[in-house]
Amino acid sequence: MNRFWAFNNQLNKYEIVETEPLSLFPTIVNLKAQSVFCRVHKQWEQIASFRNNILTSACKKQYTAPFLPNNTVFNYGYEAFRRGNTYYFVVFSQGVSTEKRMLLQSQYELNLERKRLIKNGELLSEVDEMQGVLCKELTSQILDEMGDEYKAQFGIKPSVSSALKGFAVLSGYMLSPFNVNFYKISRYWGLQPYDKDFSSLSSGDTPNAENEMFDSLGLKPTKALRKLYQKTPELIIPVAAVKDLGITNPNILRDSASYAFYDFFKYHAISFLGRVEYRVRYALKKFVEDLLPLCDERTVWNSLRRTFEYSALNGHAITADALFMYPAISELLTEREKKEVMREGFNLYTHNFLLRRQAAHNAQIRNDFNARAALDRAARLESAKNVVFPIGENFLALEYKAGERYRVNPVTKEREEVPDSERYCFYVARTEYDLITIGSEMSNCVGWGYSNAVMERRATIVYAMFKNQYKICIEVTPDFHIRQAYGPHNNRLTGDAYNAYGEWCKEKHIVFTKVFGGVHAAPI
Repeated sequence: MNRFWAFNNQLNKYEIVETEPLSLFPTIVNLKAQSVFCRVHKQWEQIASFRNNILTSACKKQYTAPFLPNNTVFNYGYEAFRRGNTYYFVVFSQGVSTEKRMLLQSQYELNLERKRLIKNGELLSEVDEMQGVLCKELTSQILDEMGDEYKAQFGIKPSVSSALKGFAVLSGYMLSPFNVNFYKISRYWGLQPYDKDFSSLSSGDTPNAENEMFDSLGLKPTKALRKLYQKTPELIIPVAAVKDLGITNPNILRDSASYAFYDFFKYHAISFLGRVEYRVRYALKKFVEDLLPLCDERTVWNSLRRTFEYSALNGHAITADALFMYPAISELLTEREKKEVMREGFNLYTHNFLLRRQAAHNAQIRNDFNARAALDRAARLESAKNVVFPIGENFLALEYKAGERYRVNPVTKEREEVPDSERYCFYVARTEYDLITIGSEMSNCVGWGYSNAVMERRATIVYAMFKNQYKICIEVTPDFHIRQAYGPHNNRLTGDAYNAYGEWCKEKHIVFTKVFGGVHAAPI
């Protein structure tokens, strides 16, 4: 094969040269404004004429190809050679800009044995990363060389009908020479061409590769379908997806080969790993299964068409939400309501209708759950009263009533005893019922996380009440350390609660400190 290729600005194409190619001075144009950047006057000028590949500016300066937009990259030449089963390429590029001129180089390796394309040491797999890098003249020469090798092996030289260019078509030809288009659309099915699943779908090195691809999709490769596939291979995606939904009418399948429907399935991340798959597949299949017994395929398809077109015009979020709701709500819908959804398609009106139905359904579920939970909780509370903890007398002695025991009645002026409800009364939790009540009233984890610990004497729970409300919860260790002491919702102790806690510690001979925002204590 020829080693060096350079761009000929007079012929406006690449040609073989003897030595390493030299950089050029591209002509920077703005086709929308019909202007050209004049390198002499350093400004934009109107295009006066264009004849015989020569552009004339308003200032009478003449420029030749290549004609390129501002701030792009142009490949002015290539070096290519082969060693064994690997092609090596050096791509010579230059930045096209009115501000500065920058030369670039990239190195590629196309390994036919390992079926890998590597750029600057990193594996490439996305088609967009390969498009337009290699010129068509060099690409054609390499395709001829690779095709001759396949002809020697199979007796057939694969042809290329794909719109791919450069490294994209070389990689597709290498991976699937008899089905290059499949390489292009594989990524829209979520399938990386270098994964093992790719070669399992289409063996590549067989003349029947295209038939294998159609067969794996469940499509009969008619003449019309083959023409569609060769011209716009990505439109096979909606055809396969619509057939997967249960539509069999060939006229409808033909109509589904539309970019409006292709964009819908592509947005919802269609993949193909042995079958067609996408995020809303289950919901759409459920919808079609529900409606086909009620009407014909054309009517159902028209509903799907309205859905896809609405999604394209208004964004995919509303449509997707409505579709995801449908399977859970469908069993609640009457036949008439299902037909109403079909007439509308999945739009904002349908979305809000299903949302109301789902809200009502969820509310009923919550009510049923809460009713069962209330019965379960009542049974658990009743049972918890019988779970008594083995607490020693030394821990029961932690019970205490903080605050003044007596006060003077402001009316009778007589000394009277302060009722317990107006004092901070510290109690030891003696049953599982006590723990559940504390946890519920104070919104902490004592109710469900401490029963075993207290039963096994790894902890003792002391709580304080004031005016019939739970105000303090304390965890005491077996050696009388205070592991934690908090108020409701695990808030730190303040005000009267803090003072009562301090009195309790003093009375029980415990020294307390504040740690990490909470109140903690240690024994004297």
